[in-house]
Amino acid sequence: MSFYATVAGYIQYRTLAFLEAAVGRLQTGGWLDDRQRWRVDGYVVEHGRVETTDTDQLVLVIPPGLYRNLARITTRLFVGATDGVVVISSTDGCFDGWIERPLPAAAEPTPSTDAITSIDAVDLEAFARESGLGVKRFERTPPDEYAAWQDRVCLAFHDTFDPPFPPDLADQNLD
Repeated sequence: MSFYATVAGYIQYRTLAFLEAAVGRLQTGGWLDDRQRWRVDGYVVEHGRVETTDTDQLVLVIPPGLYRNLARITTRLFVGATDGVVVISSTDGCFDGWIERPLPAAAEPTPSTDAITSIDAVDLEAFARESGLGVKRFERTPPDEYAAWQDRVCLAFHDTFDPPFPPDLADQNLD
């Protein structure tokens, strides 16, 4: 069964070997092709001038997009990470958002614990209420209107929490 989620962020690694391992995992899973272009359901997704990796800064960039099953493996991408943040939201059988960051253990050559990230779960309904987007009830709202409201909430969530990219990457066009 597939799980679709909007994912955006970056991860900075301790060494090139950790960055390459993350890229390899993404290629094996089909999210990146052999030229390190992001793919969704077999199709290359264009993200302007954003490069997937910066080998000088040891950074992996996940451009904002709706990815199939990527949210299921983001924690594994943090092995060897020293910095970064990945923001995720989904309406695929849920209405959830979360923000994932590396813990210090992630940067260790062999993490001494299974916990290598912290994950802040965000109740998107509460976020919508606090952001002035109101709350819609599925049972009382036409399906198209409910889906449009969820999309607005997810967009606002990402507008609020998507991270700025490292300085050398920040001026790149993400649209």
